[in-house]
Amino acid sequence: MVPSAARLRPLALATMIVTGAVMPQLSLAQTEAVSASASASPQLQRFEIPAGPLEAVLNRLGRDAGVLISFESRIAQGIASRGVSGKLSIEGALAQALEGTGLGAVRSAGDGYALRVLPVSVSGGGATPSLPDVTVTADAMRSPRTDGTGRYTAGPSTMSAGFSLSQRDTPQSVTVVTRQQMDDQGSTSVADVMSQSAGITVQNYDSDRWSFSARGFSITNFQYDGVSKDYDGVYDWGATNGDLTIYDRVEILKGATGLMSGTGDPSATVNFVRKRPTETFAGSLSGTVGSWNKGRGEIDVSGPLNQSGSVRGRFVGAYQDQESFQDRYRQKKSVAYGVIEADLTRDTLLTLGLDAQKTDPRGATWTGFPIFNSDGSRTDFSRSFNPATSWSRRETQTRNLFATLEQRLAGDWRFKLDVNHQKSRHRSLLGSASGGNPDPVTGEGMYLFSGDFRGDRTQNTVNASLNGSYMLGGRKHELMLGTMWSDTRTDGPWSESLYPMLSGSIFNWNGEFAQPAYPPIASYEDKRRQSGFYAATRLRPTDTLSVILGARVSRVVANDQRVYNDGITPALTSDMRETGVVTPYAGVVYDLNETYSVYGSYTSIFSPQSAKDVNRQFLPAVEGRSLELGVKGEYLDGRLNASLAAFQIQQDNVAEYVDFVDGASVYRAVKGVSSKGIEAELNGEIASGWNLQAGYAYNHVRDAKGERVFGATLMASQPEHVLRLSTSYRLPGAWQALTIGGGVSWQSAFYGKVWHPVAQDYAQIKQKGYALVGLMARYQINKSLSATLNVHNLFDQKYYSGLGLFETGFYGAPRNATLTMRYQF
Repeated sequence: MVPSAARLRPLALATMIVTGAVMPQLSLAQTEAVSASASASPQLQRFEIPAGPLEAVLNRLGRDAGVLISFESRIAQGIASRGVSGKLSIEGALAQALEGTGLGAVRSAGDGYALRVLPVSVSGGGATPSLPDVTVTADAMRSPRTDGTGRYTAGPSTMSAGFSLSQRDTPQSVTVVTRQQMDDQGSTSVADVMSQSAGITVQNYDSDRWSFSARGFSITNFQYDGVSKDYDGVYDWGATNGDLTIYDRVEILKGATGLMSGTGDPSATVNFVRKRPTETFAGSLSGTVGSWNKGRGEIDVSGPLNQSGSVRGRFVGAYQDQESFQDRYRQKKSVAYGVIEADLTRDTLLTLGLDAQKTDPRGATWTGFPIFNSDGSRTDFSRSFNPATSWSRRETQTRNLFATLEQRLAGDWRFKLDVNHQKSRHRSLLGSASGGNPDPVTGEGMYLFSGDFRGDRTQNTVNASLNGSYMLGGRKHELMLGTMWSDTRTDGPWSESLYPMLSGSIFNWNGEFAQPAYPPIASYEDKRRQSGFYAATRLRPTDTLSVILGARVSRVVANDQRVYNDGITPALTSDMRETGVVTPYAGVVYDLNETYSVYGSYTSIFSPQSAKDVNRQFLPAVEGRSLELGVKGEYLDGRLNASLAAFQIQQDNVAEYVDFVDGASVYRAVKGVSSKGIEAELNGEIASGWNLQAGYAYNHVRDAKGERVFGATLMASQPEHVLRLSTSYRLPGAWQALTIGGGVSWQSAFYGKVWHPVAQDYAQIKQKGYALVGLMARYQINKSLSATLNVHNLFDQKYYSGLGLFETGFYGAPRNATLTMRYQF
């Protein structure tokens, strides 16, 4: 490992550059900004925005002027604007855009504006619009929502470098799945939305756990409102099986994101953005029925909690009970979420929230079914075959309490503080007839994977950031400073796993097996602590060029301990300590014209691992670099976005599975792993009422010997080609109450490593390429009531959705359908 002092030199240099060039200008810029707002005449800017739908004109105006214009989408619906042309102040440009619309703009806070309907006062027989009395709130600091917009496009995000950037201004590939897209696709779980997202592949561990990958590597970075959470791919803790009803959108940033997330593979970071209260009262009730006795209900109520609207609240809840295409499997799931926003002052916004989820399955599998018979021939189980016992289950409970304080300071500077407290619990009492290779005639020779696994996890996280603009060289630039601290503790009893032989034929398996007693043999306690300091600046040397430079210093400490009950066996201890690790980041965006930009980004990779070697010591951290180049386009006044990217990734110390020893998996580190490929994406509104998200990804992943790279836990490669397409179209004229749509998910072949009982070596099993087709139709019965039908896997493709976990396979779901009735008020 590189000595800490050497690692700190790049950051020290970067810090001297930033502080030496920027900080002397900072106080002066703030003083100038304050005095300018009091005495100077408004700054003029040239605008050339063509006439069009008001919402599109305002979105373009906000982007060009660099201000946030807040309004409910319904206010601007069906209204046209004459556009904006000339050298104008921001207020003048807004007045021109809103001329003749019956709407007005008022300052909401700082440099933000809010739209209001102008009432009509009658005097002397003439109608004269006048602005109503307005309570100014801190809503300009709030994240823009996607629910209620009816679109597949979203507002700016801070994922890549901490700055609020549009997709075009972000020097990495970005995919955003909006609330409307989730509703159109009938997506209710994390696995649902990931399986239909551009560039993402999804594979099953078993009935209740999934693995997500991008650019050939597993996704291990998950954030909630921008706050990272520890992810354990072994027990999962419900991360891949979470319910989506509480989220406004899902943001997926491709490539390494060490600047903001601290650690993680260069695959992607997934950020789940929670729903926020609305300024006016609104709500919905929905009920869903579907294949395999699926029943689901949702409630969503939001609005102001006091007369002025300075305090707003929202409650979201859902309950689901469903069976499966697998025999004897049944899952119950409940989720509740409450959030309150309060404008403490016009410059201070406080958010308090709590979400809780419980998942309770029965007949849950631990891995899948055997691939080979004892004579080396292939098995042929039906998709309904369930190797689990009737008592097998994987219960998870999660409760998350969070608070956010956002404070507007002098000029356009803002301070943000996030505090999160998460408690999770799992009880995995598992029995699955998945071990061994059956005799092809008698069906004998199988044994049970079984064990009782329990754990309690507590994670506390604190994030603080400061960002704003400064003047340098006569131009305006941006600066972001931040720090984070996270502490995670997991503990519980450790019981002996048992692998009893089965009597009789696996072909007659009905899940009946007496539940064994699992003697407790030890207790375990795992600790993870991470902290980091990060800084970045967004330089604007010209109107068409932006350069982001940043770095992060990380410290990661881990200690895992297993203490045996017999008082004789020595405790197993694993330690890891990484300090002073510098992760640099650089990104460049150049606007070729009003439509196209080219970009490039570079970052190093630093990802401590939980995987351990045969001596029960942590593998060295994954290290490497990631480079991305691309072009982005913005059409139809920002309603449609396109991107084309090429990437190259180099990594060392990638974990590779070796064996299963003493109830735990053993790995080794592989060097020289590389991934290169391209990604293309088009998303947004391509015509009035026609939404589209389409993406193609190609990745080529090989190790230093030029051989395929297989997953660490799920021993499978990733498909090299992935195509995702999702669309919906609201019919015009007399058929406007009907919206039709659908999607196609296609991927090329992938391979799994499975032990061959005759060859006594691993064999590579191929799942050939396949396409899954879905259809959607929604009918608006009246203003408040709608009915939506979704059909998945229309042509009933039979395919492996998982390969290689403990020598087993897992089938994807057959054709299925859901019908949802939604009442909005």
